Amino acid sequence: MVWNAPDWMLSYFVPAATMPLTTLHALFALCLVVAGLAGQILTAVLIQRGHSLGAWSVFFGGLLIFGSLWALTFDRYMAMGSYVDFMNGQTTPIHVSEMAGAMNMIGIIQGIGIGALTLWLYTDSKRLRAR
Repeated sequence: MVWNAPDWMLSYFVPAATMPLTTLHALFALCLVVAGLAGQILTAVLIQRGHSLGAWSVFFGGLLIFGSLWALTFDRYMAMGSYVDFMNGQTTPIHVSEMAGAMNMIGIIQGIGIGALTLWLYTDSKRLRAR
């Protein structure tokens, strides 16, 4: 989606043509990885130390932040087009756009990945030892 729908990836906040997309998306990917690792490490330490409530709080806090960001940008993510199309109200609903199939595949892959990582975190982190 970074290359096929860059304005959509930026939630139509700025025209993609005005941004250094390679640098911007590399920074975005780095932030996602760092945030994911930080949440995983914090959750694993809390589980190791027997603080289940804290671990669940980190998990649900992450879901709350993700859900809040999704709610704030929902209308932007359900519209497919260019920055100009969005500003003029001429976007195509995402479910009928040419990207619908790719979006469905991405959703399936993300769901499987999240499920696998959650299962791994739950089972494997109990065996880790805090120093």
